[in-house]
Amino acid sequence: MQFMALPTYTPERRRELAQQLDIEEQYLYQIMRGLKTASPALAKQINTADPRAQLRDLRPDDWHLIWPELAKAKAA
Repeated sequence: MQFMALPTYTPERRRELAQQLDIEEQYLYQIMRGLKTASPALAKQINTADPRAQLRDLRPDDWHLIWPELAKAKAA
């Protein structure tokens, strides 16, 4: 598994964020641990709610295809 630099949340923060995103807390836990991959839309919502959760870490295999502008910015 590829190392992911996603933030670690307390259970309380994870519950708050999951409620804010209207998803199950366990699903958010699995995403943040790299066990599940967020959809592009959910990845964007998570990143908006917490910019420490980078899109490239939430979608490590295809972020550069979904958000090519980020790939260009990273290359620059």
